[in-house]
Amino acid sequence: MPLYEYYCEPCDGIFELIRPVSRSSDPQPCPVCDGDGERLMPTQVHAFTMRGGMPRRIPDKGLYWTTKGQSTQPMTSSDLKKIEPFLVKEEKVRRASTVMSPEEIEAGAPPPLEVRERVKGSKSRGRRLAEESEATAQ
Repeated sequence: MPLYEYYCEPCDGIFELIRPVSRSSDPQPCPVCDGDGERLMPTQVHAFTMRGGMPRRIPDKGLYWTTKGQSTQPMTSSDLKKIEPFLVKEEKVRRASTVMSPEEIEAGAPPPLEVRERVKGSKSRGRRLAEESEATAQ
């Protein structure tokens, strides 16, 4: 529900109420003197749009805000990387072991995976490392 301003003539006061649109033009009781308050019509309306992730007033000049002031071009990720590098996501570098060779690409099928059976009673790498660190700590 929108917020409306009302003017109370007996106490010369202005108050705000949240009212449904259907009841916005009805007189509302003043919270100070209980007199009827008439709705005030706004003299200024502020509208905005989003451009480049920032709110902009309408009408605007079609300019973007950058670190150097206003510009006709929006900031690019390379500009942002210079200012705040932690905000820019870097591309992941693929390890050579995960990249297919040209021969594999021509063949059209990925190489078969080697699956080793786990020996019963063997410990995982994490457990082995934990036990080794405990042994060296003692």
